[in-house]
Formats: sequence, C-alpha cells, structure tokens
Amino acid sequence: MIIKDTQPLVLKRLLNINKNNRVGSAYIFSGQKGSAKEWGSIEFAKLLNCESNLNGSCNKCSSCIKFKSLQHPNLKIIVPLPSNSKTKKDGDPLESLSKEDFEYLTNALTLKSTNPFHKIIVPKARRITINSIRELRKSIYLKTHSFGRKMVLIFDAHLLSEGMGESANALLKILEEPPENTTLILVTDNKNALLPTVISRCQNIHFPNLTKNCVKSILLEKGFDDQQATEITLIAKGDVHLAVDLANNNDKDFLEDLLLMSKQLVNVSETGWRKFIDNLSMLAFRDPNQFRFKIFLLQLWFNNAYKIRISDSSIQGFERLEGSLCKFNEKYPNADLVEINRLLEDSIESLSKNFYTPLTLTNLLISVQTLLRGKELQPVL
Repeated sequence: MIIKDTQPLVLKRLLNINKNNRVGSAYIFSGQKGSAKEWGSIEFAKLLNCESNLNGSCNKCSSCIKFKSLQHPNLKIIVPLPSNSKTKKDGDPLESLSKEDFEYLTNALTLKSTNPFHKIIVPKARRITINSIRELRKSIYLKTHSFGRKMVLIFDAHLLSEGMGESANALLKILEEPPENTTLILVTDNKNALLPTVISRCQNIHFPNLTKNCVKSILLEKGFDDQQATEITLIAKGDVHLAVDLANNNDKDFLEDLLLMSKQLVNVSETGWRKFIDNLSMLAFRDPNQFRFKIFLLQLWFNNAYKIRISDSSIQGFERLEGSLCKFNEKYPNADLVEINRLLEDSIESLSKNFYTPLTLTNLLISVQTLLRGKELQPVL
C-alpha cells in the first residue's frame, strides 16, 4: 500500500504544489483519526527533498532512502512528551525523558519508518512541550548544507494548546517569521483545538476518510483473512488505526466484549459498575492504548444505536448486535446518544490530562444514566 492508493486526491494536490513551485511555509494536515495524515506529511517531506523530483518521489535517491528510515538531516518530527519538573527551561526535551520513555520513543520512530500507520503515543504524554518548541526555535534558523528543504512535522498538533497554551504561542512566533527554505506541517485530528492565530498562518489540507477498499487492502496486507477484513472494514468506517486495533483483538471476539461493556455502562448494578471501573482503570494505568480501544468500542455501540434510530435500517458489520441495539433503542427512546458519545470522548482526553481515572469513570456512569432518560446534565459550578 502506497500513499497514492490511500489518498489520491490529496497526493495530486501535493504534487501540484511541488510542480508549480508554490510550497508554503506552514500547513495543517487535518482529518479523521486514521486517515493517513502522518504518512502524508512524511511523503510530502520526502517529495520536497527528492533529488530527482520529477513526478513524485523516486524512492531510490539517497535523500528518499534517508526519509524512508526517518533519518534525514532535513527532517524533524515533534510528538507530545511527558512533562518533567526537573526539565531545564532551555534544555533539550529528549534529555529530560526517562530511560524507558526515551527507549519507547526511539523504538516507536523505528516502527513508524516501517509501518506508516503506527501511532506514536509516549506514556503519560499530555502535550507538545514548550521545550520542544524552544529547541525547534534554536535549530530551525541555523543554515544547513544539506540539499533540499527543512521539514518540521508536528504530530498531534492540537496538543500545542494544552495547559496554558504556551507551546502554541511559542510556535506562533516561528510562524510569524518563518525561516527560509523551511516548511512546518501541523498534523491533527482536531483542527478546531488549535489557536485561530495559528490556523490563519497555515494552509489547510484536509484528508478525507479512507475508502473501504483501502482499509480492507491494508488489513489483507497485514495477513488478516478476507472475512475478518470485510467485517472490520465495515465497522471501522475509514479509520485505519481502529481497523487494525479491531483486527488485533478479533480473536477475543470484540463484539461480545462490546456487548458486555455496554450492559455494564447502561445497567445500574453495583457489581457491574465496580467491574467496569476496576477493569478500565487498570487498563488506563497499564495499557493506555487498550483503554482507548475499549472506549472506542463503546462509541461504536452508541453511534450505531443512533444510526439505527434515525434511519431504521441495518448497520453493516454490526448484524450480530443489531437485535441488542434495537432493544436498547426501544428501552431508551429519549436517550441523548450524541451527548453520551461526547462524554466517552472526554474520558479518552482525560487520560492525556492525567485525571484520576476511577473518578472520571464514576462520573461517566452517573452522567450516562441522566442522559439515557433524555435529561440534560447540570453544569458543574
């Protein structure tokens, strides 16, 4: 699978930008999770530095080879990192990482070079740190003797605005006085979380959801059988990260797991709620990615319940649970499913903000009961 097969319209636009020599100093690559935005940013960086640079990257020159391994001197990738109270104001953000986090980041970048859909999530990383932007500012204006164009890729760029937003303000200064022969690409699932002043200084390139055929082809390439790939593709709806997670968990029958969790969430039961809180709290601590995956499953439940409600039609990929979804809608005809989905999204974000997970989940369970009855949540004073 190559970029032209995943996002052909985006690739055409990027090729035209390069061909017409109209490369900007800053872009926002936005779109749904799992729509190949990070891969697209790497491919664009490789294209702008290709030594042949005819009708796309040649993938053969020394520059392309270095970009393929993410080791090119013109390439800098910035990701969210854990905050550390011992970090010096102008210190290298990588030097303040623990040994475990540094090893994770190193291995994650290696995996990213071989699997463009690998998501880099450093444990307990809550924001793009101010030191990452300060370090960028120190290096980005230095002259380089390398052929090509400097490329700065900021993954999960919406996390620039976390906390007091000082990282976003520091980046804004760079965007206001962009260095020559340099392009910054802010990659984000949540463009609206960026400062308006940052958005106004960047050209936006939107990545639409991947097609079903594209997602299925990726799963087949990874060795999953045709039946698995077909069912999961229908459920993932263009999110390749979710598709791979579903496929990797398919041996555990994630649909049965989803049904059990939805019952625990919806039904008032001391035993069920305790298991729900204990199991998810443990995952949040030991395996944050699995925690996110479990919440994604619950979001799938309520999203599909909503679709059945408004269309009164079958949901592809969820045939086995269709009966349970219809019974749920009959029992809770006034449930605010959109707001429940928003609460589930908030619970995912609370993980990055280091909130106390058991309390977050307890509040989720109580709030869901209110929304199931069609009542509005009372604002917290």
